[in-house]
Amino acid sequence: MKTTLLLLLAASAVYAATATAQPSAWTVERYVTVESWHAFADVGSKSAGPDDIYASQQRLATQSGRAIGIVNGYGVNLHPPYVFFHWTASLPGGTLSAESAINLRQKTSVYPIEGGTGRYAGARGTVTLVDEGSKGSLVIVRYRT
Repeated sequence: MKTTLLLLLAASAVYAATATAQPSAWTVERYVTVESWHAFADVGSKSAGPDDIYASQQRLATQSGRAIGIVNGYGVNLHPPYVFFHWTASLPGGTLSAESAINLRQKTSVYPIEGGTGRYAGARGTVTLVDEGSKGSLVIVRYRT
């Protein structure tokens, strides 16, 4: 009986500690990407259109320009101006994947985070890409685990 009471008290303490715990705060990271390689396959009609495939590799750097990783991904043309993209970034401490259909006419695109490894395991949030022309793209990663 004494052991059962101790176990119930311990279980109650654990429940109380986890039930009142606040969700972790949002983490925001900022990077810059610049394309280092790409390929395009015109698999539909003889001009750009649905089903065409774009593959890309991008250098990932801090905002001060220090290289820290790489981004690989692909896009599949949908009905213009929409393209479905899947991106995986290899960052210090883990990988992060995001995917979504986006409108190419917009300068800013928001992708939901679909998964991660290492320090990004269980991450949920968004990756926002802001096209900055020849400078590449500003990447804003907002997540919590």
